[in-house]
Amino acid sequence: MTDETSLSPTSDERMMGALAHFFGVIAALIVWVTQKDKSRFVRFQAAQAMAFDFAVMLLMGVVFFCLFGAMFVGMFGTMAVTLNSSTSPENVSPFLMFPFMFPSLMFSCILPFSLAFLIARIVAAASVLSGNNFHYPFLGAKVEGFLAD
Repeated sequence: MTDETSLSPTSDERMMGALAHFFGVIAALIVWVTQKDKSRFVRFQAAQAMAFDFAVMLLMGVVFFCLFGAMFVGMFGTMAVTLNSSTSPENVSPFLMFPFMFPSLMFSCILPFSLAFLIARIVAAASVLSGNNFHYPFLGAKVEGFLAD
């Protein structure tokens, strides 16, 4: 990409790169398929946007799996303790209601990640739209190396 940095991308190239970053994996795939042979700048930006989206999907899948697992273990553990206890319902600990708060706790855990990823998309799209050759930290170099092969 060193020869690419000396050339300024056209307004169409900047727009296509920004669309790839901002609108997610489907838009990035469409931009990459339609523009990969026309512009190295757009090809790199679309490939980088797809890699970012796949990394986000993988991370969110792991987070969802862990949170849902904790929620179900807590709920079923609470049900097992409640069903096996010989005490009256008035003597059941309020702590046993904690697993039923997991959906709101899950939302509280996922919202900061989602906002951070949205901000990263906006920053990438704005940077590309202004003509900069945007690189995601850690991911940009790997995509650049992949496209060089």
